[in-house]
Amino acid sequence: MKRITKLFHILLPAVLLTTAGCENYLDRAPLADLSPNTFFATRGDMRTWVAGTYDAAQEALNGNQAAHLEWGDLRSDNYGNTGYGDTRVYMNAIDASQSQWDWQYLYRVIDRCNVGIARFPTVPNLLPNDYNDNVGQCYGLRALMYFYAIRVWGAVPLVTQPWDGDLGSSRVARSSVEDIKKQILSDLDEAMARLALDVSGPRKFYFNMGAARALKTDVHMWFKEYDKAVAASDYFVGNTNYALVANDKAWKDMFTNPAASTETIFNLHWAIDLTDGTNAWAQRVGASNTNNTYRVSQTIFNEFVNRRHSGKGADGRFWNSIDTVRLWRNGNRVPVSYNHYLLDGIQKCVKYSAVNPNRATAADDYWLVLSTNESFVQVPIYRLADVLTLRAEALNQLGRSSEALTIVNNIRRRVGYLADAATEVATTDKKAVEGLILKERQLEFMCEGKRWFDLQRTDRLLEVMDPVMRQRQEEANVTITGFGDIGRALFPIFYREFEANPALKGHQNPPYTEG
Repeated sequence: MKRITKLFHILLPAVLLTTAGCENYLDRAPLADLSPNTFFATRGDMRTWVAGTYDAAQEALNGNQAAHLEWGDLRSDNYGNTGYGDTRVYMNAIDASQSQWDWQYLYRVIDRCNVGIARFPTVPNLLPNDYNDNVGQCYGLRALMYFYAIRVWGAVPLVTQPWDGDLGSSRVARSSVEDIKKQILSDLDEAMARLALDVSGPRKFYFNMGAARALKTDVHMWFKEYDKAVAASDYFVGNTNYALVANDKAWKDMFTNPAASTETIFNLHWAIDLTDGTNAWAQRVGASNTNNTYRVSQTIFNEFVNRRHSGKGADGRFWNSIDTVRLWRNGNRVPVSYNHYLLDGIQKCVKYSAVNPNRATAADDYWLVLSTNESFVQVPIYRLADVLTLRAEALNQLGRSSEALTIVNNIRRRVGYLADAATEVATTDKKAVEGLILKERQLEFMCEGKRWFDLQRTDRLLEVMDPVMRQRQEEANVTITGFGDIGRALFPIFYREFEANPALKGHQNPPYTEG
C-alpha cells in the first residue's frame, strides 16, 4: 500500500473538520458540506475520500486504542499479566470509564462510508464502472464496522445515511442486533454486486471480493447459520487466487509481506504517516522499547513446547510468533523446555517482526522486535486459514467432522506439525471436535484479535474463562468471584457516549453503569 498522497494531507483535514473531534459519538459531517460542488467534483476527490476512509479504519482497529486486540483478545486466556497492564481488563473488571470501549472511531468509518455511498455516484462525468468498486468498498467496510460493533456491544445505533446537519437527528437509539445483522448482510450483497474481481497483490489492502465472502462466512458463523457459512466459504474452495502456504517460512511471510502471500485476503495497512507511531499493537504484546502490558500465556507456550517434543514435527508458529532471542544460538533453535517461559522477553509476540538486519552475533536479537515508534503492522482482518477453520466448525456442526478434521490437518502440516487430528478426538463428538478446532485457531491467530470472539461465538466463554479468572484472582489475593455476570461477555458503552447522545441514556449494557 503506497503512502497517502500530499493531496490527502491538504484536502482531507479541511473537508473532515467536523469529523475530527472526539466529543460527538457519531462524529459526522453534514451532508450539505459534502456536495459535488464543494468537494466531490472529480475522480481524484473520490479517491481521496476512499483513502480517508481506510485511514479511519486503521485508526479504529489498530491505532492508539489497539481496539483490534482490546476487543477480540486481551481479556482472553491468550495472555498473562506483566504487571504493567490495566488490571481491570486482566481481571474482567472493566468499566465505562475506559476509552477502549469508545465506539466513535467505528462510527467515523461508518460515516465516511455513508458519505461515499451517497456521493460517489454524483461525481460529475463518471459512469457506474468508474465508481462502483469504490462504492462496493464503502458497503463492505460499513458491514465490517457494524460486525465489530455487535460483537463488542450488542445493540448499537444504526446509521446508514450522511448526517443532514440537524442536531436533533443526532439522537439515535440502539437498534436490535437482528436489525443490524440484516443491514450487514444487505451491505455485503451490495458490495459483492459492485466490487472488482481483482483480489491479488496491493488489492489485499482494500476491501475486496474475498473479504466480502470471508466476512459473510464469519457473520453466518456468529449467528450459528452453519449451512449458510459453508455456502459463503465455498468461494475459497478451488479458488486459484488462494492457497495455504507451503511451510513455516511462508507462514511468517504472511505478516511481513502480506501482498505476496497466497493465504492473505484482507489486511489493514493505511495511515496518513506510516511512521507516526500511533499503532499501539507493539506496546500491548511485543514492544522492544518499553515494558509490555500483556504477555503470551504460559498455556499457549506449553502447548507449543508439547508439540516440539511430540515426535510429530515442530509447530513453526512457535518460533515465528513468540521467540525473540533466547531460543536461538549460532543460527540454530536450541532445545526448548517449559522453563524457558520464565526467560525475559520470551513471552513477547514477534509475529510481525522480520529477522534483525543488524544481527552481528548469535547473542543478538534474532527478530527485529517492533518498537512503539515503528509498529505499523499490516494487521490481517481475514486470511484463508481463518475462513477454512470457520468452515471446519460449520462442517462439524453439520455432521461432516471428517472433512473438518482434514482442514485442521492441512492447517497444521503447512507449519510442520504432522499429528493427525482424527486420532485425537472421536469424530462423532461434536463438542470435542469443535474444541480441537478452537485450540488450533487459538495457536494460529494469537495476537490477531480473534480469541474472545471465538469463545463468545461457540458459547464457551464461561467454560473457558471462569477457571482462568479464578486463578488470576487467587494469584492476586483478591476475592474469588470467577468470570462474574455473563453480561460481561459484552463490553460497556463508553460514558461520554451518553453525554453526546441522549437517546442512549438508560440503555447501558448491564451490569455496567453509565458513569
